[in-house]
Amino acid sequence: MKEMGASSTLNRRSFLRTLPGAVVTAGGLGGIGRVWPGAEGWSIGNAGHPGSDGRRSQVPSAIGVQLYTVRSVMATDPEGTLATIADIGYEEVELAGLYGMSAREMKTRLDAVGLAATSSHHSVEEVRGSWETTLEAAVALGQRLVVVPALPVAERDGEALRRVADDFNRAGEAARAAGLRFGYHNHDWEMRPGADGVRPIDLLLDRTDPELVDWQMDIFWVVHGGADPMADLNARARRVTSVHVKDRTAAGEMVDVGAGVIDFRTVLARAGELGLLHQYVEHDQPGDPIESVRASYRALAAMVPAGAEDRSA
Repeated sequence: MKEMGASSTLNRRSFLRTLPGAVVTAGGLGGIGRVWPGAEGWSIGNAGHPGSDGRRSQVPSAIGVQLYTVRSVMATDPEGTLATIADIGYEEVELAGLYGMSAREMKTRLDAVGLAATSSHHSVEEVRGSWETTLEAAVALGQRLVVVPALPVAERDGEALRRVADDFNRAGEAARAAGLRFGYHNHDWEMRPGADGVRPIDLLLDRTDPELVDWQMDIFWVVHGGADPMADLNARARRVTSVHVKDRTAAGEMVDVGAGVIDFRTVLARAGELGLLHQYVEHDQPGDPIESVRASYRALAAMVPAGAEDRSA
């Protein structure tokens, strides 16, 4: 993850010309969809993906936050930070480490303030090493997902990615046996075609079993990499089971949700129709972490289905 710099003045209409599809809009956002086919009665541990049985269920209304956003204050005051996040209105968190706690200690602190850990980030080294221990901790925390958030630069060429994909299939099989789903989180480099014309994200997804490996779509990085979230959602129906929600200015800077030009209402509506389970606010380098997650919650709560109560004021 990298710093994108300070916010710039927004220019929605000019930005419309810089991206494909209906990712952004100059105004007049339509209502968000309330249903998606198939999640009703779906168990996170079964072999099928959401949407496989044709039934309909509610788009998830709970808003989560990736704790990487507030890592600086978590390091000094985890209890106070988690309490503040819950007071803002968040219901879920995605973990990026345990801040010196055991899984059960973290769960106790989350339970005390009414938060649920539904996902966590883990390195590819963990996948190849202590994966069983990682999965045991995720189960103890009550999670639904485990996600690899990035790959080392040395493993980003075609042959290396094929080996990574094989590792992901094995990790996904073990996760499924533990009652969890496994996924991969993108940045911008995966969205750009290589010398062979193939995008790394497509190589990874085409080589992995869709029943075992999900895509955690970081919407900012998809857009920043020059791709269209709507097109990728449609092409990878029901593989995007979670998303990272952070905004982008017309100049390409990372900002809080609502301070940029990405049309999250439209993107999340489509993701909901295609099997979205979780949505996590994130900002890689926030100026004030708490105010950042507060502002993003307020903006996102206005876009998701009824059920997300804005307590951020």
